[in-house]
Amino acid sequence: MADITSDFAIDYGLLHEVQSKLRDLASQAGAGAGEGSYQSLGDAKSSERRRILGNTNLSAEFNYFYSFSKRRQGKAKDGLNELAELFKSVSDVFFDADSQISGSAGVMGKSIGLEDWKNKKEAYDDWVQDKKEWDDFLKSIGASDYFEKNPDASIRMVCNADDAPGWCQAWRDADDPPLKPGDAPPKPPDTPPTHYHSETTTGSVDVDLVLDKDNNVITETSTVKTNGQTFTTSTTYEQGAPKMVDPPGDGKPYDTRDYTVTTTGGDGKTSTSTVVINDDGSGTMKVVQDDETTQYTRSGPTAEWEEVVEEEDDYSYTYA
Repeated sequence: MADITSDFAIDYGLLHEVQSKLRDLASQAGAGAGEGSYQSLGDAKSSERRRILGNTNLSAEFNYFYSFSKRRQGKAKDGLNELAELFKSVSDVFFDADSQISGSAGVMGKSIGLEDWKNKKEAYDDWVQDKKEWDDFLKSIGASDYFEKNPDASIRMVCNADDAPGWCQAWRDADDPPLKPGDAPPKPPDTPPTHYHSETTTGSVDVDLVLDKDNNVITETSTVKTNGQTFTTSTTYEQGAPKMVDPPGDGKPYDTRDYTVTTTGGDGKTSTSTVVINDDGSGTMKVVQDDETTQYTRSGPTAEWEEVVEEEDDYSYTYA
């Protein structure tokens, strides 16, 4: 694949600087409704304002002007904050994508080698169990010595021969004799893989897993360093072992464990997402960042998370 990084690059630092400046402008706009005597008069009760201005019509017109001005300033503040958030989102999305391209995509669980280790361990443990059952059976019918001397022999062929050993009758009388196991599969390391490290052209990728006693992932953390920035995501599952649901039809199995995701972006800011999954795959998600909380819901395991927007009354003013 051709190297396109020199042709397409995102300056994350610049994007964050732009969004910071926009928030400063929003803060100034937020204070634009006035200060001092002007603000005191605008926020005063109608009776107090009439007393100060000495005229009912003048008080009403001032109230209209102040309310309209404050409303426009508020819209400017909201718009600037939305634009700042857009710049931040673009920065975070591209940084996240760049991090994935740098090597973090898919390293959790399967690619780190944990699932492969678990499969090999299961296969080896099954073989050990089958071998034990076979050896115990041979001992019970008195055939252990024979198969120690003839490890490649087939018990079926031996016992069907004209000169079959005497213990073959016990084999024939057995209700459900175990089968002779094949060769032992490769034995995996005693400890599972819980760390992954990779050097990239722009930084590095590290993945760390925390397992329970049954080798289920209960916490997974990825740290991506690229272009001088660090992006860290840590997911903690609240209920230990996976709680898989296999939906009817062609739907893919999904995990119903609740979990918490803590993300630290390139700007050093941290957000925490608390996710609650129902048995039908629907759920809720609460995202907290910078003391701001946003709620999301989804209708099913493959549905998109949708923000819960609270309806607000339109701003209105009142004539004195």
